[in-house]
Amino acid sequence: MFDYDDLEVAEDVQQVSLSAPAQESLRSLVGDMVSRVDSIKARVDAKEQDRPHARRRQATDAVSHASLSFAEFLGKPEPLLIDGDGPRGLRVARSRTDCGEAIQMVDCDEYLVVVTGEFRLEKAGEHITIREGQGIFLEAGERVTWAWDSVVQFITILLPERHQRRAVSDAGVQTEVPKSPSGVLKPLKPPVGKFGDIGQAGYIRTPPHSGSGESADTADNKEASESTPCSETDVHSHGGRRVASATSSPPPESAGMCELTRGASLSTFEQLADNAEKLWLRQEMEEREIERPARYGARHLNTPVVIVSSELNPWSKTGGLAMVVGSYAYEFAVRGHRTMAISPRYGDYQNCQRVGATKIWLAGQEHEVQFYHQRQDFGNGRGCDYIFVDHDCFHRPQGLYGDPSSGEYSDNCFRFSLLCIAAAEAPLVLNLGGSVYGEEVCFIANDWQTGMLPVYLNYKYKRNRTYHKARCMMVLHNMGYQGKYRMSSFPVDRFFGLPYEAVQDLQGEDLNFGQDCVNLLGAGVRRADRVLTVSPNYAFEIQTPEGGHGLHTDLREKASKGRVMGILNGISDEWNPSTDPHIVMRYERDNFEEGKRCCKAELQRQLGLTEDPKLCLIGFCGRLCYQKGIHLILECLPWLMRNEGNGVNGFVQVAMMGKGELKYERELRKAEEQYPGRVCAFVGFDPIIEHRMMAGCDILLMPSQYEPCGLPQMYAQQYATLPVVHETGGLKDSVRGLWNDQERHVATGFLFGGFDTNRLKERLYQAMDTFRHKKALWGQMQMNAIKCNYYWPQAIDEYEKNIDQVMEDEPYQR
Repeated sequence: MFDYDDLEVAEDVQQVSLSAPAQESLRSLVGDMVSRVDSIKARVDAKEQDRPHARRRQATDAVSHASLSFAEFLGKPEPLLIDGDGPRGLRVARSRTDCGEAIQMVDCDEYLVVVTGEFRLEKAGEHITIREGQGIFLEAGERVTWAWDSVVQFITILLPERHQRRAVSDAGVQTEVPKSPSGVLKPLKPPVGKFGDIGQAGYIRTPPHSGSGESADTADNKEASESTPCSETDVHSHGGRRVASATSSPPPESAGMCELTRGASLSTFEQLADNAEKLWLRQEMEEREIERPARYGARHLNTPVVIVSSELNPWSKTGGLAMVVGSYAYEFAVRGHRTMAISPRYGDYQNCQRVGATKIWLAGQEHEVQFYHQRQDFGNGRGCDYIFVDHDCFHRPQGLYGDPSSGEYSDNCFRFSLLCIAAAEAPLVLNLGGSVYGEEVCFIANDWQTGMLPVYLNYKYKRNRTYHKARCMMVLHNMGYQGKYRMSSFPVDRFFGLPYEAVQDLQGEDLNFGQDCVNLLGAGVRRADRVLTVSPNYAFEIQTPEGGHGLHTDLREKASKGRVMGILNGISDEWNPSTDPHIVMRYERDNFEEGKRCCKAELQRQLGLTEDPKLCLIGFCGRLCYQKGIHLILECLPWLMRNEGNGVNGFVQVAMMGKGELKYERELRKAEEQYPGRVCAFVGFDPIIEHRMMAGCDILLMPSQYEPCGLPQMYAQQYATLPVVHETGGLKDSVRGLWNDQERHVATGFLFGGFDTNRLKERLYQAMDTFRHKKALWGQMQMNAIKCNYYWPQAIDEYEKNIDQVMEDEPYQR
């Protein structure tokens, strides 16, 4: 509907000369902004008299920066030209059509000023006309109807800059929108598919009468993907208009016109706030949490933490690993640790400076790696040093770990062994902020790609009187991936540069390789000082032959010495219905019933479902594959839709969002066609839609075959949406089941045992029957769920306990 100069540039808006009325209006708005900022800061100063920190000041400083940048821009006599280095938070735009009408859910505070033309707005029952030189303040959460009769050019000022997100390529590497020679940003060339032209970092153009969203990932989706419409019609049975998702731009046009949504994220767990806002959200959450337990008093806050991972949000990601590691980097720094996060430099990351280099012997020769650095400050003098290891082997445009067309890269064993040695060197050789991290650090290695780190620490460094006081914890996010290679191709001495006795640590077994096998994850498990998993139940499961994937014996041995522990992952603060800018009504414990009712009606309208609060709305957000149990859901659909006269079956709607195997995508589209107004199949991912599904659905389905941790079931409970989950891994740890009436005061969902359709039907029927016929019990369970605390501070307490223990224990010896 609109062209923005930072996404799609029309020739006549590359340079915009402001009229005198427009300039005067803009100056007035800047004055208003400064006044608002001063007022906020005054309240902050008053509130912080007895508080040692200044978290809210970080957020208001971001607003100040935007207003000052804009004031500087207004002082320029030359025509406006916004480029990649121009004022932040400013965009020039124009309407894409000569006339039109659209509905917008405003997702962040912004000022809008008309340069040429005229807008007619309706918001909160008020009709407003904005003419040339006039402006208006739009608040996050407002619903606005736009109309125009001629091309309109306008400027928006975003406050704060929460939606300037990095784009991510199909390979999982952070990319930036390429610049034209003139310095004005140009859009990436969109691929063309059956459902229209889809831009990777811009707007998504779909045919008339369709809704769409930019692709994104769930926690373990392994590829970025394009989205497809969830329905072929724009009008549901009540005659309403579907509203597509958006970030800060007015999303859909009226029925019969092209709908647009903006999407610059390929991850469902993309952080939707900058560092300043994250601090504000954390403080708001802690101030609202009445029953928050006392913070654990860590004994080793002075011990630097060095996090090593093959992917790190937001620079590189294929799934949940990157998101969790990104949270580690933030949370440990905020706690007070000097924190370093190390990952490969897969692309040309912005705002990173070369800070050093080192030479590494591997695979029979010497290799030079470069270190790039970015410092991010989180307030109160705390922050994280992000270190990116640069070498030619990491620069692969096809993907982080392999080419989808040909499989895993043949040199992955080399690539990630190189990363491990470089990570061990970084604390010793990089002078950051005036000093090196030194030898007394706690390393946190993640998954098979960093399995060689504790091995090198033991054989290469500690035997040479280095890192004697250092410890290494190995975090297992998914035991299904172990990094197995032929030992004859990667000999312990000639390739890894280790003494032959290290064979006992690297030795693995494989159906294809037999005993001629190197197991990188197995090496990490055997040599780490402590092994952590992402949920307590998963820590138990991996010690069984079924869950250990061949390493259960080693894990049992380590557990017998108290060296294996499970810690449930945390969720980010932005998953909070009381502060969520993406839902139609924010709500808390005291008004969640009203809030969910409004959010459900809006979600039904947006997804083209019949608007009826009495129907049980069931949601699914996940990868479309066997492991996620999507086949169980599809097998249940006819049973769910069929009215069997019990007041339960047939009184159901299902909304499914995901990307994965082609056969399941086809079945979802077929189901939508078969049950119009009752089933929405959104093939793709949109992080904004996921927020709205958590708020608007009554039930969230997660029938996963196995799930080391899982995050959506925890998101759902914070929004008083009750999960129905398979009793496995972190699902069992995070959902309290309603097994009998005595559980009503603690139950937060429904669990089924046995990975089959009949078991799922049994618990699903119990959930739907409770929703339909036992309102008091349903409300009690919703209250139990919304009271749960799954945020990161609680999880980090457990990590701090393990850091204390591992730093005080002797190094692990087999």
